[in-house]
Amino acid sequence: MGGVGKLVFDGFLSVMKQGGPDMWILLILSITVVAIVIERLVFFSAQHGDTKGLLRQIGSKISTDDLAGAIKICQSNKGMLPRILEFGLLRGEKNRADITDALSIALMEHLNALERNLGVIGTIAVIAPFVGLAGTVLGIIRAFQEIALKGNSSPAVVAAGVSEALITTFGGLAVAIVAVIFFNYFKSRIKGYNQEMIVAANQLAEMLHFHNTGAPIPTELYQPKSAK
Repeated sequence: MGGVGKLVFDGFLSVMKQGGPDMWILLILSITVVAIVIERLVFFSAQHGDTKGLLRQIGSKISTDDLAGAIKICQSNKGMLPRILEFGLLRGEKNRADITDALSIALMEHLNALERNLGVIGTIAVIAPFVGLAGTVLGIIRAFQEIALKGNSSPAVVAAGVSEALITTFGGLAVAIVAVIFFNYFKSRIKGYNQEMIVAANQLAEMLHFHNTGAPIPTELYQPKSAK
């Protein structure tokens, strides 16, 4: 295995040398993308996954006039949504407008956390092909300069120089493709999660409104139809 690892490493170094300085820039960009992707995957895995279940527990507590119990439920769950709902519950005795405003503020604050570092991935997706193209252009220039100096312009010599120069184009496209895939994936996931949090926050505001007016809380606000 050690020999195989050495061969792979030597092959990697050979490709990096053939591609020139731009390959090292692309390597840094690719490492940045991988690091952000891992961080975002860990972040989303730490979010609360059962929104309906959480609302069901909170709604049951509010319906029995146990706001403290509802707050404890939020505190015992991980993720942003329980923190947002807790923020609203702590203001549960206020009027509906104040509760809605508080939940809106909490949602906006956490939206920034959802989109953290995505701009970096988007930027890398845009510039990586240009970095690769710049390396290719420089490589072709070097190849033709060597041909001019040596006076050898056979097809084999030209092809060898161009093939080495195109390595950076491939590298730039590879980095960009990976960055675009994960950028769109996280954008889609953020959109869905944000919509889910907005719906949950509105349902909580409704429940607290009914609680504060002394009216019974409609079970459909926190009970899924299948649970009725």
